[in-house]
Amino acid sequence: MATDIAGMEKIAEGREAEIFAWEGGSVLRLFRDARDAASLAREAAAMRAARSVLPLVPEVRGTTEVSGRPGLIMERIDGPDLLTIVGRKPWWVWACGSITGSVQAQLHDVVAPESLPALRESVAAWMARPLVPAEIAARALRVLETLPDGDRLCHGDFHPGNILMSARGPIVIDWPNATRGDPHADFARTRLLLRIGALPPGSPLIVRISGAIGRGVVRFAYDRAYRRGRRVDMELVRRWEIVLAAHRLADGIPEEREVLLRMLEASR
Repeated sequence: MATDIAGMEKIAEGREAEIFAWEGGSVLRLFRDARDAASLAREAAAMRAARSVLPLVPEVRGTTEVSGRPGLIMERIDGPDLLTIVGRKPWWVWACGSITGSVQAQLHDVVAPESLPALRESVAAWMARPLVPAEIAARALRVLETLPDGDRLCHGDFHPGNILMSARGPIVIDWPNATRGDPHADFARTRLLLRIGALPPGSPLIVRISGAIGRGVVRFAYDRAYRRGRRVDMELVRRWEIVLAAHRLADGIPEEREVLLRMLEASR
């Protein structure tokens, strides 16, 4: 078993973690920052809950620590993510949105384990962060009080870059933000990400330059596919979008901040 990352084969990376090849047909999702055992256990619990119902999630095989960084060992899934596919085949843009919506609708049929944090409580805690202006945080918390709890499995960062197209179909990865809550919130968060989310590191050039047109097609196809799979209350979605735009400010992503502030101002 490796004790440091020197010589390990890096397969992919994102903002929160790097992915390395691991023994036994597995991969190691090695987090960039320290996180406690309870956090890893929650992520593993979310993945196991989803996989027990649907074949849309990698098998969890254990946890470890490498170079002082915690990691999750899981089944290796070979296949590009949907953003990479669109970068190679721009005509896949509609399919990208449709697959994203269909898969998320299926996952929202899964009842979340009790061990996962409550979505409403998790969102409320982030409003105290300094990057969220006090007035915006106060308004978001007032809206949050009107929203339901829910008991469904919510991914928390669901977008095309977190869906791998494997030989057995789409597979959803990156579960550290999973919570137990109202699926309308998870739907609203993905709508927000598809509208303004900064693209992850290494995104294909064609995806980065396609701009509003490409995003618009993906959003339309996503929305259509999700609503085919689940009934949606758009008034709830609208209120969740206000709350989650404020929550997104706390992430401190420079490319998104001004857009989020304009959205929040327009929603008054």
